[in-house]
Amino acid sequence: MLSKHRFIARMPLTVAALAALTACTGVTVSRVDHANQYDPQQASAAGGGDRQMQVVVLGNPFDMPQAALEKAVIDAMQSSPFSVPINYAINPENPDPSRPYRVVLAFNPEGIRDPGKLCKSTDGLKTATATDGKLTLMGAFCSTDSYLSHGIARASDVAGTSSKTFDDMLFQLTTSLFPGQNPNDQSAGDVPLPGA
Repeated sequence: MLSKHRFIARMPLTVAALAALTACTGVTVSRVDHANQYDPQQASAAGGGDRQMQVVVLGNPFDMPQAALEKAVIDAMQSSPFSVPINYAINPENPDPSRPYRVVLAFNPEGIRDPGKLCKSTDGLKTATATDGKLTLMGAFCSTDSYLSHGIARASDVAGTSSKTFDDMLFQLTTSLFPGQNPNDQSAGDVPLPGA
């Protein structure tokens, strides 16, 4: 069995980088989970190269047109160099028909605690505007109605889509949704520590 110190030494670079970013930016990312089926190569094949992966944006915490918010979301997600290379789009021109993947993001969702449920029907999902600059962003990487990864990002002092904190939220959530290796991968023969 691996010692705790050896396990920590093997953490993927993206997890270590995400932890460092969280400490510096005031953004907290939590409730991150990856299904055993998450495969970064499949995600990249579905949205990399000349392909695009659909992003669905629910809610609008700012006083701005939805199309402007969606563009800001895509721009911030696209700036994530640590994650799997994926081209994001609200209306993909060249999606992969054999991989029905999409990313669902919900700003300040009400009445939902499990971000994995964003992959199921979101009809009737209520969202709230930002209060005092506080923002919650739930995200899920979905295959049809099941999640492959999900997480929640929270931050204060989010003045709008032009704020650095807004970009940091999307950057960190995108990085946590699309790590370069599935944290549950046991192909190297290592058994993860319980509760780690």
